[in-house]
Amino acid sequence: MLLLKIIIAPVLIGLVSLAGKKWGPGIAGWLLGLPLNAAPILLFITLQQGHSFAAAAAYGSLLGLIAWAFFCLIYAICSPYCSWWASTLVGWVAYCAVGWILLRVHLQVGWSFLLTVLAITAIFLLFPQAGQERPLQPRPKYELWLRMISATAMVLALTGVAAQLGPQRSGILTVFPAFTTILAVFSHFQSSASAVKVLRGVTLGLYTTSVFCVTLSVFLVRFNPLLAFTLALAAAGVVQGISLVFMRRGARA
Repeated sequence: MLLLKIIIAPVLIGLVSLAGKKWGPGIAGWLLGLPLNAAPILLFITLQQGHSFAAAAAYGSLLGLIAWAFFCLIYAICSPYCSWWASTLVGWVAYCAVGWILLRVHLQVGWSFLLTVLAITAIFLLFPQAGQERPLQPRPKYELWLRMISATAMVLALTGVAAQLGPQRSGILTVFPAFTTILAVFSHFQSSASAVKVLRGVTLGLYTTSVFCVTLSVFLVRFNPLLAFTLALAAAGVVQGISLVFMRRGARA
C-alpha cells in the first residue's frame, strides 16, 4: 500500500502538469477538478479504516470542497499583489478557517451537497479576471520532479494522520488543496495571470469532485468498495464532461 501511495500521487500530478504545458494553465486547473487527490486518499482510507469510516470521510470531503474553493479564491485575489509564498500562506489560512467552521456543520448528505454546490457557484462568480499575460520564462528542468515529490509527500502525510483525526476531520483534510497549491505556485512563477487561470479552472472542476464525494458517501455503506468507487467515478466523469463544454463556451466568448 505504501508503494501505491508513492506511485499514484506523482503520476497524477505529473500528467496534469504535462497537460498544462500542452494546453495551458486553465486546462491543468480544470483537470484538478477530477478527484485526483481525494479518490486515492479515500481509497487508502477505505482499505485501512473500513467502509463506514470512509463513507463519513467522503461526507467530510464534500463539505471540505467549500474550504478548497475559498483557498482558490483568496490565492487568486492575492496573486497580483503578493509573492507566491504570501499568497499560499493567506490561502491556507482561509482554507483552515473555513474548514474549522465546517467541522460544526452536521447536515444530511443531500443538504450538504446542495450547500457545497451553492458555495462553489458563489465563489466562482466572485473570481477575479486574469490579468495581462507576460512572456513565459523558461522553466527549470527539475520543476516537474519537484511537483511530483511534493505531491507524494502531501499524500503520505494526509493518509498517515487520518485515523488520529477521525472521519470528518480526515475527510476535510483529504481535500486539502495539495495539488492545487503545487500547480498554482509553479504557475505563479510564470505570472499571476497564469495562477488565476489555474485556480479558476480548479474551482470550475470542483463540481466534479463534489459529485464524486456525495456518490461515494452514499454508496460505500450500501455496496462493496469496488462498485461504490466505480459508480462515483462514473458520475464524476459525466459532470466533468459537462464542465468541459461550459469551459469551451466561455473560452470562445
